[in-house]
Amino acid sequence: MANPQHLQLLKQGVTAWNQWREQNSDIRPDLGQADLTGANLELYNLTNANLDQANLAGADLRNALLKDAYMAGANLYMSDLIEADLQGACLQRATLAGADLYKSNIAMADLRQANLVGTLLRRVSLVEATLAYANLTRANLFQANLHLADLKSAILQEAILESASLIEANFEYAVLIAAKMSKANARRANFKGANLYKAEMDGMDLRDAILDKA
Repeated sequence: MANPQHLQLLKQGVTAWNQWREQNSDIRPDLGQADLTGANLELYNLTNANLDQANLAGADLRNALLKDAYMAGANLYMSDLIEADLQGACLQRATLAGADLYKSNIAMADLRQANLVGTLLRRVSLVEATLAYANLTRANLFQANLHLADLKSAILQEAILESASLIEANFEYAVLIAAKMSKANARRANFKGANLYKAEMDGMDLRDAILDKA
């Protein structure tokens, strides 16, 4: 359960909250299981915060600092995370369906088994992120950077990966049925056992890619 004092501080506004964070850098905010539906958290410093199973559906998290935050099982359905910093965050089994993460930094984040159906991930950084078994059906990853990302057994049916950087990414056993991957750079990527049925791959760079049983 969330710490009542931390919740009260959160409701005092971004200036008061960020000042408290700066003055109490040794305190980890505990907002686990908090109901923050539709909350305005733009520019909030939530670095390393505990948001385990928090409800952030429809929340405004634009430019929020969520680096190393623990958000396993959190509900971020239809939330606004444009240009948010989620580097190294734990988002295992989190729901991000319909959320907008345009130009956000999700590098090295843990998104295993996350629900990213229809999520807007245009121009995001997912460098070295873990997305194994995640559901990215119809997700928009246009010009996203997935260098060294792990998408083993992920579902990317009808996902948009056009002009994305997939260099050395792992798509082993991933489902890429009808995915749009035109002009993507997939050099040295691993597509072993991946389902590429009806995938659009015009102009893709597949030099040194592994396509065994794909």
